[in-house]
Amino acid sequence: MAQTLFIAKSLFRSVSVAALLGMASLSAQAYERIVVMSPDVADIVVALGEADKVVGKNALNSNPALKRAKAVGMHRNITAESVLSVKPDLVLGSYMVQPASIYQRLNGLKVKAVNVAPKEDVATFAKSIKTVGSYVGASQKADQLARRWQQGMSPMAKTGKRYLLSYDGRIVAGKGTVGDELIRRAGGINAANLSGLKPLSREGWLAAKPDVIIIADHNKPIIGSLAKFRQRPEVAISPAGKKGHVYFWPANDFLRYGLDSPQVVKKLNSLAK
Repeated sequence: MAQTLFIAKSLFRSVSVAALLGMASLSAQAYERIVVMSPDVADIVVALGEADKVVGKNALNSNPALKRAKAVGMHRNITAESVLSVKPDLVLGSYMVQPASIYQRLNGLKVKAVNVAPKEDVATFAKSIKTVGSYVGASQKADQLARRWQQGMSPMAKTGKRYLLSYDGRIVAGKGTVGDELIRRAGGINAANLSGLKPLSREGWLAAKPDVIIIADHNKPIIGSLAKFRQRPEVAISPAGKKGHVYFWPANDFLRYGLDSPQVVKKLNSLAK
């Protein structure tokens, strides 16, 4: 009798554990209509192979895998009404989404909304990959992707090269920015002697003496050609200007973290050679 009771209890525990695991799996798979409010999170969902679940996206998102998803507004100024218009059962985004209160608003309206990356740093981005994976039913793939991403962000040997990463040839990425972190992990030195993303004076450009200058490529119409930019007195006198080491790069490469950040680190490092 005692043995029979023991077996029955063991079976009950096994069934209970299996049921709980099944419920967790079902919960992860239950979200079939997803809105991705920020581009960093959208790219993660696509990389995890779950693009077909996305019904809404940031208006500036150009990822071809999401071409059928409806634009629900700009991530810098998005409304709950525009998100709700596509009838999502899950809304994902990051710190990039404004106003930040939209997550609370959507949850108050009974739509699951999650800020998977409330901070802008390397550890948070890696964690956000895993968090997204848990919501779209791709935890194992997300764990592998996060691990590869973190490995790719490992600091490289110091090169001593000085970099200026600029939004428009005036505003630069100073200390504490994504660009600053990418430069340091590439083994370089951030030549911008200021904090945050701010304009650098002409005197500041002269004092920076950068070996490499990189500018956001969507500002080409404002800046003109690189040859013209290198003629600026504060640029022409710098090592970067003299050697022609001035480049246009996509702004997303150095203004935010993304799945390509490890490649950006390697690319920055290669410019020191």
